[in-house]
Amino acid sequence: MKKKYLLLALSSLLMLMSFTKKNCAILKDGTFTYRSGKQDVIVIFKGNKHVEYHNDREHFIKSDIEWINDCEYNLIIQESTLPDFPFKMGTKMHIVVNRVRGKKVYYTSSLGGRSWDGRLTKIKKTKF
Repeated sequence: MKKKYLLLALSSLLMLMSFTKKNCAILKDGTFTYRSGKQDVIVIFKGNKHVEYHNDREHFIKSDIEWINDCEYNLIIQESTLPDFPFKMGTKMHIVVNRVRGKKVYYTSSLGGRSWDGRLTKIKKTKF
C-alpha cells in the first residue's frame, strides 16, 4: 500500500515539473508572429540576430541578441526603417521568457523603467 502512495506521489511530482518546465530553445532559430494593433508582425530569431518585419514587410527592426541564459536575453537595436520609431540605435531591451506552451512563448519585456507582457506564436518558416 505504501508503494502505491509513493508511486502516485512521485508520478504527480513529475507531471507538475513537466508543466512548469520552460523549453526556451524554441527561440534560438525560428520564425514567430505577434499582433501590433491590427497588423501581424513577423519576428525571426537566428542565433544572435533578431529581425521584426512590420507593415507587410515594408519596414523592419534589426537587433543583436545578448543571451543571458536560455530564457533571458537583451535585444540591442541596430537598425530600423519603421517610421516614428521611438528608440535610438544601440538601445537595449531586456526580455524574460515566462513560459512556453506548445508554439506560444509568453514573455515580459523591459525598457526605460517600463515593462509589458507579450506573446509570440511560432509559425512555419517563410521566405524573406
